[in-house]
Amino acid sequence: MFPKLQKKFIILYTLTTGAILSIILSAVFLFYISLQNTRREAFFQDHLFTLISHLQTEDRFSDAFLAQMEHKYQLLIYMEENGTPLFFPGSYKARTDREILFHNAEKIAAIEGIYPSSHPISSHLLQSSVFRMNGDSRDIYLGNVLILQTDSGHQRLIILQDIGGSRLQLLQTGIFFFLIDLIGILFLFLTGRWFVRRSLKPLEELYQKQSGFVAAASHELRSPLSVILTTASAITDISKEQQHYLQIIRNECRRESNLVKRLLLLTATEQKNWAVKKERFEIDDLLLELLELYEPIYHSKNGRLLLVLPDSALPQVYADPGLCRQILTILLDNAAAYALSNVSEQHLPEVILLTESSRSHIKISVIDHGPGIPDKEKQLIFDRFYRSDPSRSQKEHFGLGLSIAAALAEVQKISLSVQDTEGGGCTFSIKLPAIAH
Repeated sequence: MFPKLQKKFIILYTLTTGAILSIILSAVFLFYISLQNTRREAFFQDHLFTLISHLQTEDRFSDAFLAQMEHKYQLLIYMEENGTPLFFPGSYKARTDREILFHNAEKIAAIEGIYPSSHPISSHLLQSSVFRMNGDSRDIYLGNVLILQTDSGHQRLIILQDIGGSRLQLLQTGIFFFLIDLIGILFLFLTGRWFVRRSLKPLEELYQKQSGFVAAASHELRSPLSVILTTASAITDISKEQQHYLQIIRNECRRESNLVKRLLLLTATEQKNWAVKKERFEIDDLLLELLELYEPIYHSKNGRLLLVLPDSALPQVYADPGLCRQILTILLDNAAAYALSNVSEQHLPEVILLTESSRSHIKISVIDHGPGIPDKEKQLIFDRFYRSDPSRSQKEHFGLGLSIAAALAEVQKISLSVQDTEGGGCTFSIKLPAIAH
């Protein structure tokens, strides 16, 4: 129980704290992206300002100056004066052809109403906003188109900056943040495991002491109960009234003895003291033995137990035959107690012990047509001491049987499930690994 509880707490702690860490790192990374975009646009505006200043103060641009600007800042510059392009081949080699890039930039500027033939009217400068555009080779650029009025007419400038390298830098930064997140989650998992184990250790020790006390008390109770039952059975020469009281003593002793046995069995499964001895065996022999054992019990309660086997021979199974017998005994006891309560002369209630075979498993089902179990209680019935509505809370049952069956199935690593029977009732099933002939 405690290992499962530890795993649940560790997973819950890691998921919650890991989610918080991931959200914080994601917010920091998004802020970093926003900051980098702002810085790139600020640098781009600085380059624009430098070029505009030279346009306003210098009569001519030298090719060396333009080449230096392009090479140093990954720029692409196109200039023309009074509609005549400046002959400058460019020094920065973009992945997309320069002419295509400048043509696309003119299209974007035209959307804002800035055409190649436009001229400043109310001011000496006509300028587009800073825009982003993609090339043909997954390259990306910041761009701006401006037209400057001069004494001799006007000058048009298109400037583009390749920011593909910054995208690679962002990708590397994102991977770095992702690795930091993974390392942080791993650290949270390790610290969470240490914290949860340390926190649950006192509870586990207390629980072990409690289980030990239950086991010791149960052992101590077995002897006096056996003595009382044996002594009561030895008394013969008494009145009818005294016989009635003796019968009550015998019944209560048997009931308490049954409770002690189940407590000892449950304690053994919890403390992992149950020795599992898996072997190959014939499951149909076990089923026929159980049929022979329980037919008189069901008949005494005016019910019937039917065993349904497939036409073909059943393969051997690999499990602990003693534990499988104990599980099926619990399921048949439950069916006898809860499904045989409504008896009429016209209809005798019956329980079906159905066996189905597949390539890898043998499925054994105990099918009854009793009152059934609500869906919300199907998982609770495997908890210890759990009993549902009063119609299923009979005095001789303590709510331990199914919890023991579940524990015995778990130690063998076989499945135990419950579902509704068609037409009403419950179907409990176990799956055993089959061995091919």
